[in-house]
Amino acid sequence: MDHPVIGRILEKLESRGLLPLEKQAALEEKLLEERLALLPDLMKETGLSCWLVLAQENNEDPAMKALMTWDRRTARRQTALLFFRQGDQVRALSWGMPSQVMAKFYTPSKEGDETLCQGLARLLKQYDPQQIGVNMAPQAGGFCDGLSAGLYQMLEEELPAPWRNRLCSAGRLSTRFLETMTAGEHKVMETLVEVTEDIIKAAYSPDVITPGKTTTQDVEWFMRHVMAACQLDFWFGPDVDLQRQGLESLASEGVIQPGDLLHCDIGVMLKYIPVLTDKQWMAYVRRPGETVPPQGLEQLFSQCSRFQDITRSHFLSGIPGNQVFHKAVDQGKAEGLCPQLYCHGLGVFGHGPGPIIGRYDHQDSIYPRGEYPVGLHSSHALELNVRGKVPEWDDQVVRISLEEDVHIGETCEYVYHHQEKLIII
Repeated sequence: MDHPVIGRILEKLESRGLLPLEKQAALEEKLLEERLALLPDLMKETGLSCWLVLAQENNEDPAMKALMTWDRRTARRQTALLFFRQGDQVRALSWGMPSQVMAKFYTPSKEGDETLCQGLARLLKQYDPQQIGVNMAPQAGGFCDGLSAGLYQMLEEELPAPWRNRLCSAGRLSTRFLETMTAGEHKVMETLVEVTEDIIKAAYSPDVITPGKTTTQDVEWFMRHVMAACQLDFWFGPDVDLQRQGLESLASEGVIQPGDLLHCDIGVMLKYIPVLTDKQWMAYVRRPGETVPPQGLEQLFSQCSRFQDITRSHFLSGIPGNQVFHKAVDQGKAEGLCPQLYCHGLGVFGHGPGPIIGRYDHQDSIYPRGEYPVGLHSSHALELNVRGKVPEWDDQVVRISLEEDVHIGETCEYVYHHQEKLIII
């Protein structure tokens, strides 16, 4: 496929060190160094003197996604990463089959033909940690619950009693580690969000959409082809759906017609650097003779934008997710809106750790993850919608759904741009 947006995106990725892949791999090493530097403070904050991340081949602990190097994305046979806090420093070791790049960050520690538990017992005796965190935390989400049943059984049966009795959940450490974005990762996310917007804008154009001919699936495949041509991938979608006057429900497939309201959901990712995006934007397909969308649609879009502002004002570091949800929704309703709010962590994972702030199918407090506080320097998908009647569509109820990537510092700020008005096709 040949389209001008491909050249623009490739130039952008190359100028920022994300292509070719050799440069992306080199940047990944710098970012991993930044990420590992988070551990001394986070281990102190969560009270752990040791963190064990254990996995077997083909059944990796999700936390390894943020801990392994670009050349070693999976476990080999049995693999362990061990972190020992010593004062203000953390010693990082690996047990298992080494790689040259991994050895830059982790001291290889396997001796001879010892088993994993023999190696763990030897190292634990050497460092004598008082609290040994392992990733067992079902309430924190799957990414912080990666210790398999088989490895847990092995620890229970083979690890000597002094160390077995010191095992505890590393759920809070794993959550804090995975939700926190470093400055370098945030910079990468800015570029990826910008690129995600480039793809959406290119898809929402007459170059791609011919009313009466182009289907929603055609637009989805255009997005996928652009990503493939730019050595990108997707973790979600891309999905394109439409609302139409007289059509009672949202249509996830079909031929796009004049007067349709389009919605897309797309999440972009790189090959070697685990930083993901997640965006939803909307567009209106003009009818013959129209120059602007129906006023009712524009007003509803403005209401959704207002609800974004309301939510961002409450989306602050240290505030529990359930509190963010209720304050934002209550204020939106008090201003006459009909809102729904369903935000989630974003970064290393598309649906990431940290607080869940509402769900599409559960507009209320969520336990226990809704009680997690919003993390400083975390990133999130600001995902929401507002519904309302559109007079020009015979008072048909229409939904404006938007999703933008935000970062939590002193305030909640957009990672890059956000959609400020309906795109017109």
